[in-house]
Amino acid sequence: MQKHAAARAAAWPQAVKVAAVIPAYNEVGRIERVLHTLMATPEIGDIVVVSDGSTDDTFAVANAMEGVRAFQLPRNKGKGGAMRYGAERTDADVIVFFDADLIGLTPDKVRALIGPVCAGEAHMAMGIFKGGRWATDIAQRFSPGITGQRAIRREVFLCIPGLDSVGYGIELAITYYVRHHGMVRKDVTLPGVTHPMKEEKLGLMRGAASRAVMYWQMARFRVSYELHGRPPHSRKPSRRPSMED
Repeated sequence: MQKHAAARAAAWPQAVKVAAVIPAYNEVGRIERVLHTLMATPEIGDIVVVSDGSTDDTFAVANAMEGVRAFQLPRNKGKGGAMRYGAERTDADVIVFFDADLIGLTPDKVRALIGPVCAGEAHMAMGIFKGGRWATDIAQRFSPGITGQRAIRREVFLCIPGLDSVGYGIELAITYYVRHHGMVRKDVTLPGVTHPMKEEKLGLMRGAASRAVMYWQMARFRVSYELHGRPPHSRKPSRRPSMED
């Protein structure tokens, strides 16, 4: 595993360490294609999967793949908690997060997403779906801040407050934190990338219920932010991180 990670890191032309963190809950049958893509991307020096209390074989599948470090949480912490858990287990300069159920992700698209952050052009880059399928394209067209695909300076991510408690508001929490502190964000189009709908994964009734919870938690976070003009209990980094660090 270390040999493969070293080979991936050596291919990145700059002295920037990049780790991919994939939070996953019951994604067996879907996570493998994402991991194969990341393993084929030499710029990614570390691949971390956090199985967030999964009750299927998500952890076993990820743990069996050479070059992947997999962790099984004993209970479901929520996406934000799983993302933080993964970020705390790497010393990479840049973290790139991907959903575990992506369709159409390729190494070129991974490189496009991490490029602006690794080059010092942005503190965070967000991957926006386009041309994958109408339903996922339209959601990100109207609200790009909800994307789960993003590269970000690790020190910035770990300063974001309340990661364990925001639920499905985690993407908005990251987006608003970067905006609130005047950091640079870039949007990167990910052509042809999409993911299954909740109704497809869970069935019509369970999927619709899960979607309702997701929208409620995102709306609650957004209203709280807009009312207070800042993320709840906002905590600044010890200094505004330089993109050249």
